[in-house]
Amino acid sequence: MRTTVKVSGLDGLEAELMNLGEKLTSKILRDAGREAMTVVAEDMKQYAGYDSSHDDDHMRDSIKVRTTDRMKDKKYITLMTVRVGPSKAHHMKAQAQEFGTSKQIPRPFIRPALDYHRKDILNTLAAAIRAGINENR
Repeated sequence: MRTTVKVSGLDGLEAELMNLGEKLTSKILRDAGREAMTVVAEDMKQYAGYDSSHDDDHMRDSIKVRTTDRMKDKKYITLMTVRVGPSKAHHMKAQAQEFGTSKQIPRPFIRPALDYHRKDILNTLAAAIRAGINENR
């Protein structure tokens, strides 16, 4: 499946964000990213594997939205990285559920959550960034 997205106005957005300063820009992008990806995290938790017979940490309980500020990192062309998914401790379990193994059929929960909420993510992200800029002008 191929997806095409047309984005315009990024130069103006970048100029507006840079006028606010690095610290405020980071806060706006971090908050907007977290808000936009919360719906994906909740969807992933709903479909992540869970075995009530085990008392160990469950994969669904480790699914969180994580952000990384890339403002000063010249290695990346992005300002903020927003990731959603299980912790590193559950990486192999998540991969096995998402793609399957020789003994387990795939039961994807990561990609469907992103695909299903794509429009919501983009709309929430745009609205939150717009609100953050207007609030701090």
